[in-house]
Amino acid sequence: MFAQATNIRPIRASTETLYNHPSLDELIQLCKDYGLIKAISSTDGRFHIACKDDVFAVSTSEAETLVRGLLIGYFAFHTRDDLSLANWLD
Repeated sequence: MFAQATNIRPIRASTETLYNHPSLDELIQLCKDYGLIKAISSTDGRFHIACKDDVFAVSTSEAETLVRGLLIGYFAFHTRDDLSLANWLD
């Protein structure tokens, strides 16, 4: 059918921007700064996170999900942006 064109190049070279995702410690510190977490401790490889009058005993991956959710909810409430519709890449 059609032969692929070999003489067409993009106008601008694509430059990939590297984004360093925040670490769990940075996310936890943000939650503390905004008053979303009252206390946190780590024993036996699990985190014990006190927030909203409850203590959650979670694994590392669950702790990351919890603190991200706390931050998303906090900013969605204060900015009235619908962050739940965002396309989050992980």
